[in-house]
Amino acid sequence: MSDFVELSDGRRFGLATYGAADGLPVLALHGAPASRIMFDVTDKAAKKLGLRILCPERPGYGVTEKEATAPTLANRAADLEKIADRLTLGRFAVLGVSGGGPYAVALAERVGERVLGVGLVSPMGPIAEFHAAQKNGEIDNEFGRLSHGHKVFFLNLIEHKTLFAAQAKMSAAAFQAAPQSFAYLFAKILSSGDSQVLKQPHVQESLIAMTLEALRQGISGGLGDMEIFSKPWNLDLERVTQPTVMWQGTADRIVPAPVTYWLASRLPNARLEKLPDAGHFWVYDHVSDVLETLAGISRRD
Repeated sequence: MSDFVELSDGRRFGLATYGAADGLPVLALHGAPASRIMFDVTDKAAKKLGLRILCPERPGYGVTEKEATAPTLANRAADLEKIADRLTLGRFAVLGVSGGGPYAVALAERVGERVLGVGLVSPMGPIAEFHAAQKNGEIDNEFGRLSHGHKVFFLNLIEHKTLFAAQAKMSAAAFQAAPQSFAYLFAKILSSGDSQVLKQPHVQESLIAMTLEALRQGISGGLGDMEIFSKPWNLDLERVTQPTVMWQGTADRIVPAPVTYWLASRLPNARLEKLPDAGHFWVYDHVSDVLETLAGISRRD
């Protein structure tokens, strides 16, 4: 079910709710580009597990208005806290998928024990800090090297905003004109694991719907995320002591897996599940497993 949540300053954020109406609340943070309806695939499993999935939409996506100021991770984490307050959530779990990862970690760092547990699936990690640390020799190659493509896409392109925006607009227009064809080509360039997942009709339907909705206002949502991804998080990760489980496929070509591994090593109470030969969209075949694990670590009391 889609709706809005309005903050005290009048800003309205798109909100989709799935699962059990009276279940344990899970603040679910969508990927990039994506939208509030990304978590439609959780509805059946969430009802069975007694979870209430609440997916607020980030600025510029779907029906959520654009930001009036430059986006920052700190400001967005503050907004998520306000959203949780407005929804009268006491303690809750957090699930960050792909581009939702930075926001999940930032919220957990901000509100402390109010977050019961954290789930991170194929998360976008602190790539700018990882790159700087590796460049300065502060970490060795135990986590793997950052690929040239990931460096260009996540760190360099956003420095040329006009060019990047033009490329993004062309890609968005191509997707909107022929989403099925775009989804087919997208599957072809990913790992074999992702290709198998993306061939499934229900996965294609979900991905196309959430992406079309993400582009309702154009590309501003995606550009805002990319600006945040390209910068240091500046978080005190030692404060993220909540039980955390991270799932990362070794064949993920979308987010840089070495950064995820490094992030896992820096979170005090994180368990990393490395998924051999799995790609970025592994979660579509394992929604129930992820939610069951998150429910388990969040109900430990």
